[in-house]
Amino acid sequence: MNESLEAKKAALFEAWKRGLLVYKLDPFQKELADTFKKTNEKITVVLCSRRLGKSYFATVMALQQCLSKPNSIVKYLAPTKLMVNTYLRPLLKEILNDCPNDFQPTMVKSQLTYYFPNGSELQLAGSDGGHAEKLRGSFADLCIVDEAAFCSDLTNVVRSILIPTTTNTKGKIIILSTPPKAPEHDFLKFVEEADLKGTLIKKTIYDNPRISQEDIDAIIAAYPNGADNIDFRREYLCEITRDPSLVVIPEFTDEIEKEIVREWPRPPHFDCYEAMDLGFKDMTVVLFAYFDFRAAKLIIEDEVVVQGNEVQIPKLVTKILQKEADLWTDPYINEIKKPHLRVSDINYIVTEEIGRASNWKIGFAPARKDDKDAAVNNVRVLIESKKIIINPRCVTLIRHLKNAKWGNRKDQRIFARGADDSHFDALDALIYLCRHVDYKRNPYPRSYGLGLRTEDSYFTPSYHKSAPNAQIEVYKKIFNIKGK
Repeated sequence: MNESLEAKKAALFEAWKRGLLVYKLDPFQKELADTFKKTNEKITVVLCSRRLGKSYFATVMALQQCLSKPNSIVKYLAPTKLMVNTYLRPLLKEILNDCPNDFQPTMVKSQLTYYFPNGSELQLAGSDGGHAEKLRGSFADLCIVDEAAFCSDLTNVVRSILIPTTTNTKGKIIILSTPPKAPEHDFLKFVEEADLKGTLIKKTIYDNPRISQEDIDAIIAAYPNGADNIDFRREYLCEITRDPSLVVIPEFTDEIEKEIVREWPRPPHFDCYEAMDLGFKDMTVVLFAYFDFRAAKLIIEDEVVVQGNEVQIPKLVTKILQKEADLWTDPYINEIKKPHLRVSDINYIVTEEIGRASNWKIGFAPARKDDKDAAVNNVRVLIESKKIIINPRCVTLIRHLKNAKWGNRKDQRIFARGADDSHFDALDALIYLCRHVDYKRNPYPRSYGLGLRTEDSYFTPSYHKSAPNAQIEVYKKIFNIKGK
């Protein structure tokens, strides 16, 4: 019995000595810690539900850094100085309750700093009243921004105060929060950037291993309209409230996204379309689509996205031709189905150069750009009525539909700049596409559906009836027969 107790004490002593505090984390928090450890990005954003224990996780990570590496500095920012004193300090006290005296830090209240025997420091600050300035300077191995959606001047604090402290140490930054009530809070910029880089971690109440379904049902019951309540959806499902006066496509909700972003079975007959939004400083985006006439749906199959140094005409032409070959090559006759129409925003010099570089295989017609309000509304209606299906490969288009905002509430003609340094150019390409599809054109042959499987049959064109030599040449081409 005593030997077992002594073994436990020895294991505990060794854990605190080496800063191995994972034993204090639940499975979700351990997964979070592993994900953060593996990333090479400077900033990781955690968008999570209430009651997931994000602050507990963050304080354990802070202590682990201080203990595992002597002379570390961890900077921990909370929304207010009051929150530091009334919530974080008691939480740290709770976590440190089994810490051996050899490793216990000393708290200097006037500085809101914990000093560790190995020379490490844990510096705390609120973002209110300019208190974040105390974190400026020196260096940091780890920075944590807790409840970031409620911190003041978040962009300035992260970019001007915290990031410079991690330059020499190659330290990392964790930004954690539930979504903000205000749809224009700076935290959403970091969410968008992390989503772009693949460093966004999103966890809802259903990911919480410490809460049962019965607990979740009780929480839902406490809200008017239950699970449809906007406050519940924000606080527990991490849904971001978007400003309807700024959002370009408010119809592209999480629910709509789940229904229209998916694979689609290709019909036997269809018309192909391409739409391009040109940009050299911004993005150039080409969308590849077809119209499923019988289902009355526009299917966005894929995209080509180039930006910066990649925007070179020969490279762009190569990417377009390769994408057409990948998507629309008929395996039976080894021919590429030609698009019924290609459209692009108006830049005659560039479209002419594209034609030349492709040996005139690619020709873009100028897209209509009049009455943008009507064109945007058309896309909104198609999205809401689920008349557009988007293949999950189209990651840029999906991201732009989610995040596109107007640059100005009063002048809704120009999109704002996105986290990927674009003007949501994939959305412009979609607007051109939706405007130029011939929705009334029936691509099916007249004989289709009369008992014959036309996709398995060859029908000689009427003008060949009296030309047997021409018929022979057609069949030779189909079966790749060479010679006489």
